[in-house]
Amino acid sequence: MAIAEDFEEFVAIVDNGSLTAAAEVLGLPRATLSRRLARLEQRLGVRVLHRTTRRIALTAPGQELYARARRVVEAAREAEDAVRRLDGVPRGLLRVSLPDQMPQGLLAGWLDAFMVAHPEVRLEVVASSVHVDLVGEGFDVALRVGAIEDRSLIVRTLGNDLRIAVASPAYLAARGTPETPDDLSDHDCLVGFRAGSVPEQRWPLTAGGWVSVSGTLSTNQMGVRLEAARLGRGIALVVERLAHRAIADGELVHVLPGVVGRRERLSLAYPDRTFLDPKVRAFVDHMAEQIAAVRAIPPS
Repeated sequence: MAIAEDFEEFVAIVDNGSLTAAAEVLGLPRATLSRRLARLEQRLGVRVLHRTTRRIALTAPGQELYARARRVVEAAREAEDAVRRLDGVPRGLLRVSLPDQMPQGLLAGWLDAFMVAHPEVRLEVVASSVHVDLVGEGFDVALRVGAIEDRSLIVRTLGNDLRIAVASPAYLAARGTPETPDDLSDHDCLVGFRAGSVPEQRWPLTAGGWVSVSGTLSTNQMGVRLEAARLGRGIALVVERLAHRAIADGELVHVLPGVVGRRERLSLAYPDRTFLDPKVRAFVDHMAEQIAAVRAIPPS
């Protein structure tokens, strides 16, 4: 349809700021695009753009047309995407929210494998210490640690991780070994963040409840906390699997075993939609497989 094409081209001109830039994006000669813009204005009987060799500006009728034409163009694209999704091929932009405490090297390998398997998907990955609003902030899927309060989301549980407190033998020799949770008040605790930017002020107890903690180092990078504990900077609460080797080698000691720590659920969450986009389904399946493979390997 000529009208739909004219609208798409007009929107492209406005969005890109010039006929030249829009022509490049659309893959058209600039002269052709200029001629079609003139045809649109002739059909409407009004000028929609003030244009010079360097810049363009919307007229009042042009502003009204742009607002409405953009909705038409976006609706057409959504309709096309909906039909294309029916072929089951993962494609398009996939926005993913991940916890920033994930091991970066491992995560990079998982994402690379996904992109190799699905070359038509463009990944946009945002690491955060908070549970983002998937629908409100435009995310397709999230990998989350801990309980998920939003009951409107579909949740696929991948397993549970045990968090434990650890410290180096040198630190414990210098500062003493805590015998009760209250003893932690006399120690440097290496903490993460809650609500995005607030350092943790309490750790969970296995029997329920919490114990207050504080320290000189706060970071959401669990690997940094683990290494800081190994270097004798304090006591850290970390995933048992990550600390297993250092504990076995005597570089770290499990502090207050069976007293401080808890199991936390690892899940994939995505909005509940009538039709699940193939790229979301592919990502969920891929990450579930990758994480299951890691969990099948005994800690070394």
